[in-house]
Amino acid sequence: MSFVPLNLADREKNPDYYDKSRDMETALAWNAVHQTLINMGRLELIPYIRSVKLSERTIVITTTRPIANAELRIYTEQILANANESFERIGNVRRERIMWK
Repeated sequence: MSFVPLNLADREKNPDYYDKSRDMETALAWNAVHQTLINMGRLELIPYIRSVKLSERTIVITTTRPIANAELRIYTEQILANANESFERIGNVRRERIMWK
């Protein structure tokens, strides 16, 4: 099993979107995606995930291939449940849905 680290220093910083105060929350969302795929035995999908971003009520997951989107959508409920469980532990706002790009 390989771990893909989240390198926050290299992330693109778009001043219209990027909110540095969300780095910990973004890491929790990425971890929820990673752990869900590990638990489901779908490690081969992890390299296709390009980014995980947060908005006020949505988790946006961008992949490198449309076929990866189709496969990952199967696990939407589990990913959202795992992410919201992590967010609750730090007293953060629950997210209502996942958008795939």
